[in-house]
Amino acid sequence: MRRIRQYFKPDSVEEALALLQSYDARPLAGGQRVLVEEPSEPVSVVDLQALGLDGLVRQDGRLGIGAMVRLQTLVESALVPPLLGDAARREGPLTYRHAATVGGTVATGDALSCVLVALLALDAEVHIRHADSSQTVSLEDLLADPAGVLRGGLITGVEVLTGADGTAFAMVARTPRDQPIVAAVVRVVRRGDRCAEARIALGGVAARPLRLREVEALLSDVP
Repeated sequence: MRRIRQYFKPDSVEEALALLQSYDARPLAGGQRVLVEEPSEPVSVVDLQALGLDGLVRQDGRLGIGAMVRLQTLVESALVPPLLGDAARREGPLTYRHAATVGGTVATGDALSCVLVALLALDAEVHIRHADSSQTVSLEDLLADPAGVLRGGLITGVEVLTGADGTAFAMVARTPRDQPIVAAVVRVVRRGDRCAEARIALGGVAARPLRLREVEALLSDVP
């Protein structure tokens, strides 16, 4: 288990950013990664639990998900699109889902994360706060360069579509309870009898989850 040198628990995002920078600290969300890393040099951590980033807000066809929302909340909440709730249910055992957070999952960028694959298919956007600015980037762009996008910043939330488009989720694993070897999500928007828009996301085939944009383009306007 990782040794903790200093522990901070700020009550504002501004204070958290200042502490992260001043002490070269690590953000502590669910602790599923930071606290179980192989022992090395002690690390300073900034606990994000008191920042008020644990809400769900549904508005104008999109769902805002605070960075500190637990994965189990995605499973249980009626506000969450069924596709995302189903993906969260497959992310790990109940004890893991009660601890792991949406922001931590995004920041980690695990290639085998069912949640990340579903978020990609739902056109997820990630809100990031810096000391003197804010930005919103697509999850796809963040996963392409996480170190660059997140440098000096803190994930505060994620937004996804909530529309009832046609969706499908599939995974291959040793057993239904195991982490997937490969996971796939497809979302199709139809206009009349044709495919107006498609999203296809895969996990387990590259260093991080990705979209198959060339295949998506081939499906455009297909009956």
